[in-house]
Amino acid sequence: MNRLKHRVALGIGTGLVALLAIIAAVRLFAPAPAVSISYSALLIELSAGRLDSLVVVPGREILAWRGADRIHAAYTAAEVEPLVARAMTAGTAVGFRSGGGDTRSFALIGAVLLIAAGAIAFRHRLGGPSAQTDVGTRSTSRTTFADVAGNGGAVSDLREVVSFLQNGEKFARVGARAPRGILLFGPPGTGKTLMARAVAGEAGVPFWTISGSEVTGFIVGLGAMRIKSLFRKARRQGGVIFIDELDALGAKRGRNQSHNEDDRTLNQLLVEMDGFTPLHNVVVIAATNRPDDLDAALLRPGRFDRSVAVGLPTSAERKEILGLHVRNRRVPLEAGVDLGRLARLMPQTSGADLANLVNEAAIVAAREDAVTVNWSHVESARDRMLLGKERSGFEASSQEWRIVAMHEAGHALLGVRWCPEDPLHKVTILPRGQAMGVAFFAPDSDRHLHSRRYLEGQILKGLGGRAAEEVLFGADQVTSGARSDLQHVTRIAREMIYHLGMGETAGLMVYDADAPPSDEVRALMDQEVRALIDRLYQVALRTVRKDQASLVALGEALLEHETLDGTEALAILTP
Repeated sequence: MNRLKHRVALGIGTGLVALLAIIAAVRLFAPAPAVSISYSALLIELSAGRLDSLVVVPGREILAWRGADRIHAAYTAAEVEPLVARAMTAGTAVGFRSGGGDTRSFALIGAVLLIAAGAIAFRHRLGGPSAQTDVGTRSTSRTTFADVAGNGGAVSDLREVVSFLQNGEKFARVGARAPRGILLFGPPGTGKTLMARAVAGEAGVPFWTISGSEVTGFIVGLGAMRIKSLFRKARRQGGVIFIDELDALGAKRGRNQSHNEDDRTLNQLLVEMDGFTPLHNVVVIAATNRPDDLDAALLRPGRFDRSVAVGLPTSAERKEILGLHVRNRRVPLEAGVDLGRLARLMPQTSGADLANLVNEAAIVAAREDAVTVNWSHVESARDRMLLGKERSGFEASSQEWRIVAMHEAGHALLGVRWCPEDPLHKVTILPRGQAMGVAFFAPDSDRHLHSRRYLEGQILKGLGGRAAEEVLFGADQVTSGARSDLQHVTRIAREMIYHLGMGETAGLMVYDADAPPSDEVRALMDQEVRALIDRLYQVALRTVRKDQASLVALGEALLEHETLDGTEALAILTP
């Protein structure tokens, strides 16, 4: 009976669209005197629903009928698409004809196209299957937790989800309800998608994937239909539904950038997640980089019950991730390649960054026709990732190279003297990316708390290049080379004063975006930022003048060798 009703409704809808198309075709053969109006006025008439049909004559004009009146409007090529889209939304028949030639052929083609479009539209409205609404890819995941390195806490939370998928009745017998939704949030490249695949692979259940952007759009009802289609399939077969970039679908309703269709699609997702029972054996896992943008209704119990932070890996976890990629890709490493040391040299990097590092090192080795990957290949790959590709053929005057060498020597000197927590790894004046040289510092271990002395040491390190230029070449000869250094220094100083309560005058009062301070307080904070940088710059100048001989010696060594490792540079700075 339902199928019969569906066919009857579909036939009626198709017939109505065909009738509108025939009306448009008939208009082609019975032209009446036309009233000329502007294109904008035509859009107003169309939006108000006062037009019966349209005929587009490419390159010439648009003809429209309002009852017995025939309207004429000029247009440009770029205006055709929005006009036709608005006409379809308003239910106004649209036809096309050439400036000359057989108008009957164009009318027939237009009628046929509109009949087909009407059939598809009514099929969508009645919930029939279609390529437009059938979204979500089903696959069989072969990924397991053995393919996931690092983030042990997140993996531990997800193992419980696997137990629910494998034996949901066990939870139901004692009245327990397993989480319906798991939200994975954290920086890009930390393995959120990989972990979701591992859940499906460990449980041996189907893995349904969809991106938040796939179900959003301006077509009325389409996003909600896509959500319903995806969840209908998952309910029948069970498994894991993975929604990537959830913020594109689940952002706060009523926000300025949204429109009503976005809110309807989100409402449908909320309804679908509320409809689950433990016997369905379906779990939704979603990933986002912006959890603060999500609608509060998504995060309440019964929808996304748990939020799992997937952060950047620690030094030990980075070593595990590097080892995993080396094994999976069968990269032949020389015995001298210490993955633990490499992990320490890559602070604040994600798993994706580390995978790219291993791949780049293998590419460098292959380019040199080497059979194994050695430490120099790894160093080259690391430099390329952090600074960009080495600029071959780059030319500069001898005076510019001398300034660059002394500038980098200044960074090295101030870092060694005032920030010993971060050992000097390498100093180079080989140009890469936008930099003509760099001093690398690598901490021995991850640091989570930063003291005032450490933060001031970071500022002094950043000011070392400009201080070296001023002392050695004069205040009127300082260059633009310190631009990024000064930006970095200013950010640290603002963080100290604005958010960490390390100001002398402002004290423990910090900036709060939800309750911003007065203009007078902000001006006071800005004065403290400037005073802090000025005070530390004087310390940097005194340090350079005191150790000028060591600084010049390091700069001369850089001009001769271009690159010095940390041990070599430290030997020069500590005679």
